[in-house]
Amino acid sequence: MATDTDDHSRHSATETLVFPPSATTNVQHDKEASLIAGLDAKQAPAFSQTRKWVILTICALAIFIDVMGYSAFYVLTARVTHDLHIQFEQQSWVISSYAVTFAAFLLFWGRVCDLYSATTVFNWSFVALGILSLAISFLPEKYSFFVLRALAGIAGGALVPAAYRLIVHVFDAFELTLAFTVYGFSGTMGNMCGTIIAGLIEYIPEARLGAQMHSWRWFFRITAVIIAPLAVTSFVTVPYVAGGESSTLHDGDPDNTPRWRRLDIVGAMTILVAIVLLTLGLTLGASYGWKKPGFLVPFLLSFPLFVGFFFWEARLPPSHALLPPSTWRIPNLAVLMAMGLPIYAWWAVNFLALIETYVQVHGERSLLATVRLLPQAIITLLATIVFSKFPKLMTRPWLTVLMGETLAVVGYVLFTRTSIFVGKDYWRFIFTGGILGSLGNMAIYTATNVGIMTAVPPEMAGVAGALLQVAIQLGAVVGFAAQAGMMTVNPGGITNPANVHASFYFQMGWDALWLILFAVAYKRPKAGAAQEPQP
Repeated sequence: MATDTDDHSRHSATETLVFPPSATTNVQHDKEASLIAGLDAKQAPAFSQTRKWVILTICALAIFIDVMGYSAFYVLTARVTHDLHIQFEQQSWVISSYAVTFAAFLLFWGRVCDLYSATTVFNWSFVALGILSLAISFLPEKYSFFVLRALAGIAGGALVPAAYRLIVHVFDAFELTLAFTVYGFSGTMGNMCGTIIAGLIEYIPEARLGAQMHSWRWFFRITAVIIAPLAVTSFVTVPYVAGGESSTLHDGDPDNTPRWRRLDIVGAMTILVAIVLLTLGLTLGASYGWKKPGFLVPFLLSFPLFVGFFFWEARLPPSHALLPPSTWRIPNLAVLMAMGLPIYAWWAVNFLALIETYVQVHGERSLLATVRLLPQAIITLLATIVFSKFPKLMTRPWLTVLMGETLAVVGYVLFTRTSIFVGKDYWRFIFTGGILGSLGNMAIYTATNVGIMTAVPPEMAGVAGALLQVAIQLGAVVGFAAQAGMMTVNPGGITNPANVHASFYFQMGWDALWLILFAVAYKRPKAGAAQEPQP
């Protein structure tokens, strides 16, 4: 079994992962270049390549299942709403009950993984997600459904920072770009495959087999069946990764404070409640109206909590803080984190609107509707292959992200050029826009993933990965909320193309905003001026 000592010694031999706050952007640039060129000092890998790729496969399938857990309900929400007698205004909670707790607990689990064992968190969260999925498949009414979905979101959220920590532990520095490219691709494939699986299981002849055989119930059972062998393999294959036993104070003396006191419970709970209130407010606003107390109260309360969180973190010693202020001095880290906001929203907004249009307006089966969007998944696969062959593209995010975000905006420009979405217009606008936009969005996702995880120290991998996923999930919530509001701008809801266009225009503007902000805020490394980072 590998230990945390192995982790520290292996990564300390490769300084490319550690960029102290005092290091300059030029040093980061030079170090990233040497990482790709394979010029850094390397030790013999602690694990065989076979074992590394088995572990990466398990981690990748974990994020695949996480994303599939809500993307499938682009298709299945209507069926769940009917079976469990959920009111129209509450149907967004079929997805949000999972997504809210998933996003809210990410930072907490990231801190737990960095201080305790990421292996323990990963393995038992996998087991919990499988058991909860099986239990949800038998529920007879909506309240227990919402509660267990929320618990499943907590378990699913734990898998993400644990997987980041495990990948950083298992792979050598020069392998991380490829590892995180594959990991990022798995999330986007989960988005597409969730809708396809949901479309397939709708062919189950549920009318003849009774309520317990309805398609959405089979989705949860299939999820449990997929998780079972993965969880067993995880217990057998994934090495034990211990958390940080000790850390260092400002004066260089060891900090022997017990780990539970360094968990920063106050900070973790503050940011957790702030995220819950923000997502709750946006979801309720989309369901019941933007002038209602259900939106205004949680939305407005969330902002003082966010401010209070950062004030609290600034008061703590760096070794005790969930997000010490020095984190933000790592070059371009905050900018790359912010670029997570439009990523999942890009796919979520067009998937939900187009699938509902094809099913409800054009009368197509859900499977055919998802197949129409399959080219978006195919291009992300091809993009992943290209990025893995040319990893240098990912270590210079400025050009990659700018080009990717430009393509993402162009994709939505094309989506808004049609009002029928089928026939020739499908090939000219939906197909072409999906190809260009998904290619660009995948470039952004991979560049931000790799850029962040190769810039932070290994002991921060859990929190850094969690923070990126918080940005991604919050961006998706904003996208869903805005789309729900835009669907009521004109009469007719989803049947009125003007409403669909309004939601697309919002997402186009959202991506364009971050394109401009990234171009302005990202600090490009200067040529030359190489200097060694401070130890």
